[in-house]
Amino acid sequence: MPKNTLFEDLREEVKYEEGRSPFFYRRAFKRLTQKYISRENKLILEERLDSTEDEENQDNNLLRRYPRTGHIYLFEYKTEEKNISVFDPFPLVYVIKFNSKEFTGCNLHLIHPSKRKYVIDNLKNNKITLPYNTISKYIISQVDGLLLDIAFNEWEVASNLPIENLISIKDGKVRDLPLFDVWKEKNKTFRKMLVGTRIYKSYGSKDENFKGT
Repeated sequence: MPKNTLFEDLREEVKYEEGRSPFFYRRAFKRLTQKYISRENKLILEERLDSTEDEENQDNNLLRRYPRTGHIYLFEYKTEEKNISVFDPFPLVYVIKFNSKEFTGCNLHLIHPSKRKYVIDNLKNNKITLPYNTISKYIISQVDGLLLDIAFNEWEVASNLPIENLISIKDGKVRDLPLFDVWKEKNKTFRKMLVGTRIYKSYGSKDENFKGT
């Protein structure tokens, strides 16, 4: 039987329209994303099994082993640190630069959804406005599995999925963090941004759906 991914189910369920509040879509998406709240890596597992026969509805996301600059990825991330104030085990990251061992990017989950829309809208126009306090380095060996490369036409959908699960780790013990507390703290320095032009690095094949305009 053909298998739909979350992005394909969302396309069938919700007609995405420009100008809608991010919270409209977060409410609309909430029912369909409940099964991902405690198991976000299911998004990637479903992409592996994506075999829908409806080509018009099929999403263009692809699984990658290594990141490239100018792409947005969802992935599962591990840490061995025993103390960390804010950690996202399944970040949504716009990549700024990369090498064979690590990459640097902005975790969009750390930005309040209304401000996240501003960041995404600018990225879609090849303009970088990324808050410094959301930019981190990620070690490729700590990525658990593959990276889900989000197609350009799915950026807004991915940024509105209510799957953030931020935690803190103290002495090896994990505690869930209230999202609005994290967003409020990050918002204090939101205007301190990395500003520039989006640089895009291609994989060379099956890449036409990721560059955008």
